[in-house]
Amino acid sequence: MDIILKIVGIFLSLGMLGVAYMVRRFSGSWQAPASLYAVAWFLFTFIPLIALPGVPVNPLAVGYILLTCVAFALPVLGTAWREIPFASEPLGESEFDRPFLRYVFYLFAGLTIVSLVLSTLAQGVSLSSLMSNFFQVSNSLIADRYNQSTTTTIFSQVSNVASYVTVGLAGLVYPGYRSGWARLRILTIAMAPSLIVMTVFGAKGMIFLCIAMFYAGTLVRRSRDGDYRLMDRGTVTKAMIAAAILLPFVAISFIARGLYEAGGAGAMADGLYRYFVSYSCAHLYAFSDWFSWYVGMDAAQIYAKDGPTGGFYTFMSLFQLAGSDKQVPPGVYDEYFQYSWYLQTNIYTMFRGLILDYTLIGSLVFSSVLGFVSNQCYVAMVRSKTATWSIAFYLVFAGFIYTSFIISLLIWNSMYPVFVILGAVLLKNRDGAAAERRRQTSANLVTRMQAAA
Repeated sequence: MDIILKIVGIFLSLGMLGVAYMVRRFSGSWQAPASLYAVAWFLFTFIPLIALPGVPVNPLAVGYILLTCVAFALPVLGTAWREIPFASEPLGESEFDRPFLRYVFYLFAGLTIVSLVLSTLAQGVSLSSLMSNFFQVSNSLIADRYNQSTTTTIFSQVSNVASYVTVGLAGLVYPGYRSGWARLRILTIAMAPSLIVMTVFGAKGMIFLCIAMFYAGTLVRRSRDGDYRLMDRGTVTKAMIAAAILLPFVAISFIARGLYEAGGAGAMADGLYRYFVSYSCAHLYAFSDWFSWYVGMDAAQIYAKDGPTGGFYTFMSLFQLAGSDKQVPPGVYDEYFQYSWYLQTNIYTMFRGLILDYTLIGSLVFSSVLGFVSNQCYVAMVRSKTATWSIAFYLVFAGFIYTSFIISLLIWNSMYPVFVILGAVLLKNRDGAAAERRRQTSANLVTRMQAAA
């Protein structure tokens, strides 16, 4: 019976890929937010279902996720795509290649590194002790982070915001560099802070969120060239190289969580397997179990009931800013779903919070509203080669899609200033480019008049 339910779940997961394809057929672009959302959730469901065939799943939970993809994509059907003039730029004339944008990229990259160093020093950790006793110091910092006993400073907030601004800008300026070494420099500068945070503090989500925003920036550049694919052969090759580079860093961050004391290579290998499987696949099975409990079906455990939340689990940072005194444990949910010895997590995807906030039907309505907003922003972005705020939204929305397998991105307060800063920088860059064009037009006019005289 479990294998039949698993097969049903796999077919429902494939349905998400079908939704992405239908969005592509209507919009002419794989890069539309509804397509990105459906492709991401196809991967977030299909990989766990295939990788762990022996772990049971409730196909109704997968079906619910498919319905959110459908609800998210519905506004695409109401858009007159054939009437939209998709903007493009002549080769070599992109506004994203202006010196101003590149200078701002380096400015925020430097701000990220300086604030990250100061934030680390504020925890009472010296660079010498970190180098000489890495695993013990890192393990202590990870424990402090999970216990919420780290020293809060302005530097940690600045480093978070600046790092996301940096990678967003990096994705926009990266394609403008033709030299392989120049591109490698941009990638290294953009990703180094999040790699450090992952290996030292054990915060793995930051690096993948940075990758998502960087990738979104490259998609914006690709659309300006009239290419609306998500990837090509070169993208796949680069992704494989990036995965090979990232894998050791992820392993080090897991070892620093106490595996260095596991006692032998076998125990360490088992621990690494448990961590890799749990972090990559457990979210679906945890949500499936919670969903079963929520709708009154058999579940592995009993979950905490919550009263009306009205959006708290989706927009937690805004509620807290407004003075909400509602408390949540570290990690938001303190129930740990477990299956056998290798699967354990308290990650239940953003859908647990979405359903708690708005109910099952209300969460689908929310998905459709979010789909409408994101679709309108995308239309504004692709129809104008001088778009600014819609590009900033697209970059942040890519991060929202990535974190949705964990929780809502908007529970953290960092993304709001990131959106504002990215939009303001792009607006300044656009105005500067327009001023340069006016000066050039005036200079050309003067030249022609002088030649005529």
